[in-house]
Amino acid sequence: MRLHRFYIGTPISEDKFDITDRELVYQWKNVFRYNVGSQVILFDGSGKDFIALITSLRAQGATVEVYKKVKAGEKPKINLWLCVGIIKKDNFELVTQKATELGVCHVIPILCERSEKKNLNMERLQRIAIESSEQSGRGDIPVIHAITKVSELISQNILPSEKIVLNLEGEYIGDTISSRNPREIAVFIGPEGGWTEKELKEFELAGISAVSLGTQVLRAETAAIAIASLLLL
Repeated sequence: MRLHRFYIGTPISEDKFDITDRELVYQWKNVFRYNVGSQVILFDGSGKDFIALITSLRAQGATVEVYKKVKAGEKPKINLWLCVGIIKKDNFELVTQKATELGVCHVIPILCERSEKKNLNMERLQRIAIESSEQSGRGDIPVIHAITKVSELISQNILPSEKIVLNLEGEYIGDTISSRNPREIAVFIGPEGGWTEKELKEFELAGISAVSLGTQVLRAETAAIAIASLLLL
């Protein structure tokens, strides 16, 4: 029988401990219909899976006992930062879900000049990242950063030294990646309507080269998923 995985927000350091997350306990009791003796897989983002037995299930808490520790999914070969212009809520949530499944390490929503939407439900994005990690077998949770403007993100100096921006007029991505073979890289993806000339100039002045995924115009969410797949798979 396939066991379900659940993320625990605190480090798992003991073989027997209490679960105090009421939402998780509710899910166990009312969605999965677990009871004493049921088995679950827990992970804390450390890269290990902890196979545990539920030894007590109460109204607002539970106790579990770990009986086996195994290595979780392999870490991605590239530390990929996706810097994605804010797009419609459902589409950005799709990007977050698929980026997590593919192994993206960081997702940064960026407020662009042509962003039609100005904000996102960050708590929901975090929940989507957690649920996608649970379901995909990933051993950690990607970092979902706060919304940042393009100019601020470039100047903050938190990104990897290797950076590219997707643009139809850029060099073909295959030529760029094969010549660089990066271990970590940040990719900028524009919103609906693409980048403005001012933003492209900012990238140019920052030494961030433009690359293209081909001649077809892709939706922002398609481009994000495509570049993540290309780099990570």
